[in-house]
Amino acid sequence: MDSASARFFDVPELVNHLVQHLNHAGISRLMRTSRRMEAICTPALYFHVTASFGSHKANLFGSAKSIKALSKNACYVRQLDVGRHDIVYYTNCVHAFLDQQQATPIPTIVARPAWLAPPDPHIHTVLPIPPMTMLTRLNLDLRANEQERDEYKSCPYYLPSYRDPKATLTQVCWIIDSNPRLVDITMTAVLIKDRRDALLLTKTLYRLQRLRTLYLAFALWDSATRLLMPKIVLDLFFACPLNLCRLTLASHLRNGYWQLRTSTAEYNVFEPGTQLSWEKPDEECGLTTSTMPQRQELLQELRELQLGRLDQYLTGNDIISILRHCPNLTILQLPRLRKIDDIQRLGREIAQWCPKLSDLQQANRPFLRGDQEFKKLLIWILRALPPQQVTRFIWRGVPSATIRGLDDAGSIFRRHSTTLKEISLNSYRNIDSKSIQTILVECGALEKCEITWPMHSDQRLLCLHLEDAIEFPWACTRIQDLRLTIVIPEKLFPRLADGQLPYYDRPPPITLSADETQEFRALESFYRQLGILTELRQLKLRALISDPTGQRRVSWDYGKVAFPGMLSLGSEKTGRPGYLHLLGGLKKLTKLVGSVRLSALETRVTVGMHEVEWMDRHWPALEEAGFCTNLSMAPNPLCWFVERREQKGRKLDVCVFH
Repeated sequence: MDSASARFFDVPELVNHLVQHLNHAGISRLMRTSRRMEAICTPALYFHVTASFGSHKANLFGSAKSIKALSKNACYVRQLDVGRHDIVYYTNCVHAFLDQQQATPIPTIVARPAWLAPPDPHIHTVLPIPPMTMLTRLNLDLRANEQERDEYKSCPYYLPSYRDPKATLTQVCWIIDSNPRLVDITMTAVLIKDRRDALLLTKTLYRLQRLRTLYLAFALWDSATRLLMPKIVLDLFFACPLNLCRLTLASHLRNGYWQLRTSTAEYNVFEPGTQLSWEKPDEECGLTTSTMPQRQELLQELRELQLGRLDQYLTGNDIISILRHCPNLTILQLPRLRKIDDIQRLGREIAQWCPKLSDLQQANRPFLRGDQEFKKLLIWILRALPPQQVTRFIWRGVPSATIRGLDDAGSIFRRHSTTLKEISLNSYRNIDSKSIQTILVECGALEKCEITWPMHSDQRLLCLHLEDAIEFPWACTRIQDLRLTIVIPEKLFPRLADGQLPYYDRPPPITLSADETQEFRALESFYRQLGILTELRQLKLRALISDPTGQRRVSWDYGKVAFPGMLSLGSEKTGRPGYLHLLGGLKKLTKLVGSVRLSALETRVTVGMHEVEWMDRHWPALEEAGFCTNLSMAPNPLCWFVERREQKGRKLDVCVFH
């Protein structure tokens, strides 16, 4: 780069150069243009602000220069993502700003309510920042950094109320209360210690008449406060403003306030139920139960309701009292319920109060056992809803007991065969092979289908038998994500009579027995069914090997076997069958896992360089595959496949298991 071109990379020198060659009018125009550009660009720069302390990154409040810049441009902020350290520091900065304004006759734009915790002692420099009052979206993350356990003071702007959840809650509510234009709020790990905390949060949310989306994951202090869970959930729901469209109420697993239980230094650490020195009486703060807001109108705008991780706190009556106010609900996620007297009646009542439901989900923790009755609720809701309405049905948990009174589970899915786009099941013993067949054969709009048994459960459940998979053509030709377990008879696997070799180890020309020929014809039909699913992006197929005579146990380790002939092109010379060519239409396939291990006894012999070159040509989008466990021990053709993709600028991971 020569000296002339270098001038354009030295802004001050460039400006001086221009000033020397411009007349007075030109300089005036340049300054006006500069001011216009600043007026246009500055609001965009501060439109979305993130302030979340991290020990190994730049922090907004870690620099006096950035704090002053924010102070001058706080009026432009519309979206704010903020963590717990930063909430505490920001509210103290606002306190400092309001203290400065007290000397002026102009009234402040933000009041300090009686319930607000006082400013912290300034153990660090606190610079004044005017309150942000024009926010429309607010993301409050009150989780503690796992790395901070005993180093919470490592934050350069740490203030003591960081360790006081009641003070932090008042600061959070103050921020919300100062922004009546909020339309979207996300709050994570909000710790509620008593009814007063719940009432404060409830009253704060009640005033947000423009709010459209609310996500609130709260944590409870101890077993005593957990008894308040049903009351807190109901109070929060009946405080939601009328314009709300999406509501998520959840219980956060970790409250993040371990310091309060182990340390008593520096701040007023308290036991549950005690009053802090800075707290004023409830009457003075307007936080009495008599002032509890209670909305009576229906939430006509509410379309999505998710009640997550509220396991065993809510009853069937609680759910009905909530859903009676949601006549236009389309998406519903239910938690684990208790005290259900009549599961079928409850399902009918939910369908009656929310007749437009199209998306049903079960929000239960994985592998949570006990109270089997509540797990059947979604099926009865699905059965009671008007036909051809539901588009999404998700249940993930552990296999429950057989659902009494449900003779044909497939008929329920047939009622919504033209609308169902996503099905995810790993429960219900009534979902047998014929029911799965109904889903594949009749649900033509299906885009995602996941029907598999969870780990550590009875793997004979939720399986599609090979004969049912090929009996009828599949209608789900638009499917993009397919996850199934296929039961294959043991005839093609190496548990053969003494002295008899598996087909792939026999000397050529290979002669198949009548049983083997029959099974390969069935498998060929199955691979043809897969080959017509040209929209597939993800395919997870587990092979479950069964002994038709019932004399041996079902094989459970699907990763040690491979579908016979599926990954082989076969050989006319030796007579070895292969059906990989039937999958040539899967041009969009990005992920292939399950029983596709190339270290299986069969694929070691039947899959080689010819097959890998074919995959490279016909599966151009493939990014993940479960071909091996360790690339360093992979066969040479597989290593070539990975290197070939790298040469094309594409990444291929062949050691994926899920």
